[in-house]
Amino acid sequence: MVDERVFGLIAAGEGLPEGVADSVARLVALGFVKIDPECGNRPVALNPRDVADRRMREMLRENEDRLRAMQELPELTDALASHFDRAQWRAGGGSEYIDDAAVVNARLDDVVGHAQEEILSAHPGGPRTAEQLERSLTRDAAALDRGVVKRTLYRATVRDTAVTAQYVRAMANRPAGRRARFATLVGPFERCIVVDRRTAFVSNHLVEGAPEHSAWQVTDRAMVAYIVAEFEAKWRQADPWRGELRGRTGGVVDGLGLDGVRTSPRQREIMRDMVAGKDQRATASRLGVSERTVTNEITQLKDMFDATSREQLAFAWAFSTDRTVDDSAPADDVTSTGAEAAA
Repeated sequence: MVDERVFGLIAAGEGLPEGVADSVARLVALGFVKIDPECGNRPVALNPRDVADRRMREMLRENEDRLRAMQELPELTDALASHFDRAQWRAGGGSEYIDDAAVVNARLDDVVGHAQEEILSAHPGGPRTAEQLERSLTRDAAALDRGVVKRTLYRATVRDTAVTAQYVRAMANRPAGRRARFATLVGPFERCIVVDRRTAFVSNHLVEGAPEHSAWQVTDRAMVAYIVAEFEAKWRQADPWRGELRGRTGGVVDGLGLDGVRTSPRQREIMRDMVAGKDQRATASRLGVSERTVTNEITQLKDMFDATSREQLAFAWAFSTDRTVDDSAPADDVTSTGAEAAA
């Protein structure tokens, strides 16, 4: 072995041949040889028994330290994890189920009341009561005055509800400062409230047998981002609303000059299928009527909208008040639960 021959030469005090520098460096690293700088960096051999004995004692102490650290690691891990988990919660890393209405409202008041940038809310459960809207008016106005952007999505049925229309007009037509934006959607969507894209409140879909007013407070950033993306998708499909009331019998409503709804529920179902590209026979089957009945209804709709073709009818329907009617729930539905009740 080269290292052994080199050590023998060093121990005998003999000169070293060329090409053994690496071997000398290994012996120095192991502690068997020491370089003497006072004698021209001459390598000096040390007693290998003493070196090995010292090294063994050092390794035993190191092993004892490692073993002690291994024994302490689980307890230390638990202690540190509690701090980490709390920090993660503040940073946005979890979800919390809340089934107490008072706690839901308190959390909403706190989070929404301290919004700094944006409030997004979607309310699919129908119009809210006058008390709920009055409770929101002061808080929402204060948020707008702080420069917060506020957008609210309602079901189309609220366009028939005077109390909600009054609230929307107050928030969307403020004489000074930032104004809130509102929109209504005919199709279904999920309830949510998102504040500053950091915290969201959503309805419970996980805990079975939970109270109607239960909700989840979500602070996981990825999940909040997903909820925002879903809100934005529905918002793009919705119709802007500034609090105008509509009627179901035609004419001017609430002094705002909007025509009322002229179509029947069946005619609206036919129009929805038509613009969706569904076959007329399939529509008749779904509605439980003959194909001739569907044809007659379309003829009446053309006359109603002054259209000479299905294409013109579809175009007129797209801009009509009738399209915004939500036939999935009664217009006087005033139920509200969970997160919707407090925002």
